[in-house]
Amino acid sequence: MANLPVAACVARAHLTRNPWQAVWVGTRVLPAGVRRELSRRTRGPLSVIAAAASGQRELARRRLADELRSAGPRRAQHLLAAAAATGQWSASPTGTAQPEPARGSAAAFLAHAAGDVGAAQRALDGVRNPLARAHRRWLEGERSVLTGAALDGLGRPTAVAQTASSRSAVLHVVTNSLPEVQAGYTVRTQGLVAAQRAAGVDAHVCTPPGFPVAQGHVGAPGHVTLEGVSYHRDLRGGRRLDLPDRHLEAYAATVVSLARAVGADVLHAHSKHVNGQAALLAGERLGVPVVYEARGFLEDTWRSRGGDVASDFYRWTRATETRCMILAAAVVVLSETMRDDVVARGVDRSRVHVIGNCVPDTHLTDPVDGGSVRTALDIRPGDVVVGTVTTLNAYEGIDVLVEAGALLDDARLVVLVVGDGAARDRLVRRAAELRRSGTRTRFVLTGRVPHARTRDHHAAIDVFCVPRRATPVTAMVPPLKPVEAMALGRPVVVTDLPPLCEVVDHDRGVVVPPDDAALLAQALRALVDDPDRRARLGARARDHVATERTWSAAATAYGRVYEQVRTVAA
Repeated sequence: MANLPVAACVARAHLTRNPWQAVWVGTRVLPAGVRRELSRRTRGPLSVIAAAASGQRELARRRLADELRSAGPRRAQHLLAAAAATGQWSASPTGTAQPEPARGSAAAFLAHAAGDVGAAQRALDGVRNPLARAHRRWLEGERSVLTGAALDGLGRPTAVAQTASSRSAVLHVVTNSLPEVQAGYTVRTQGLVAAQRAAGVDAHVCTPPGFPVAQGHVGAPGHVTLEGVSYHRDLRGGRRLDLPDRHLEAYAATVVSLARAVGADVLHAHSKHVNGQAALLAGERLGVPVVYEARGFLEDTWRSRGGDVASDFYRWTRATETRCMILAAAVVVLSETMRDDVVARGVDRSRVHVIGNCVPDTHLTDPVDGGSVRTALDIRPGDVVVGTVTTLNAYEGIDVLVEAGALLDDARLVVLVVGDGAARDRLVRRAAELRRSGTRTRFVLTGRVPHARTRDHHAAIDVFCVPRRATPVTAMVPPLKPVEAMALGRPVVVTDLPPLCEVVDHDRGVVVPPDDAALLAQALRALVDDPDRRARLGARARDHVATERTWSAAATAYGRVYEQVRTVAA
């Protein structure tokens, strides 16, 4: 009940802009079984949303196309608005016999989904109703945030004079967190901050106002402590959350208030730029330096999912991310290729620090139970398991791994895929086709597993695979998953992408070309048939993690960055 004001505020914001957005948010947090049942039993816009929320993206697309063929004008607008709410489509599917083009609010929703804010604003010209008025104002706020208008007037970082104090703390400013969001982003936050606190750093974490209630977790607590890490949440309601620009101002005020409360003398913002903007505005008001950590490049992630580089979203996001980097006292990235990109944007190389993905030191010593996972999945003692633990996005290339497993056609071989995501529906269908065709290789797709069990699933795998495709984002941003596998002494097979090669350099793994199932199968065959080589590669990988890829080592590196920005003016 305590979160009802903020939940009402978020719902009002969705309902006054695109009512189907509220339905999308609510559907995504329903239990998986309920989502699937909704997908089976509903029709119209809700059936499209339920299918997409269940991970059945292709089914959702087919339903949208089928529904549009027979829909009247009003129903078509609702279908298109629902499709836009899921963030998957910028227009109706190719070949759809759409009775009328999207117009008014529906056209604005679709243009915004395509990243064209200007076109969305133009689509509402002349439309006079409460929904259109609310949407126009929301788009103005969105444009302000995407273009970084709040940063106008802020200068480049200078030495910050600070008075001597017995209190020193770091406030991390992040997009989301455990336990509600389980992803590499949130795992990195937890590992980093836990290690900092273990090293004596008074480190805290701040999430945006409204999180995680705005994501549908209405009963979430206002403060969470996980393994000693404090996650502070601002779950107050009010109109400050209605619009993107108001939300940013509220976010900056939250950071100011919390920084004062914990005595923070460094603000450490992590991707995306909204966190950077809030921290930079707060740092300006407090006289506190800001470190900006680019864990990825938001615009390239969007591009890898079909976004247009000519769109407003791509251009404005890239420019504002760059402004956050330039205005920060220091920038942290995850790979050398990312560092080169940041320097090319105009940031002095001496202010850009590479601190890659790591694992907790306990990952090297705590017991894991891969055996129970193998037993539960009916994997026989003599079987060799190749696989991955990942979010199933298209750019992860898991379909290439499935095809490689089929080419090997080996009754001893199990391809284990742990995780969920947009590509899972297609992978499940392909695995079923291969089974029906008589392929002897077994394919096991578990879906998402609890965070506490992911290491056990890593341990169930004999050869860990990262078959990522070559995209702008995968060419620069390294994933966490191979480091977690290496900590368990597992040999890793990765595709020939710079950030992955950094991880497996010096004979710590095997590198294959992207998008080549035949060569991946060849590399896997060599490892499946040579357990001694698997053991040698795994041992080297584990040694590398133990010496260079633990969060305790990273905490020391971050400490040096903080000392650099805590410059005391003479």
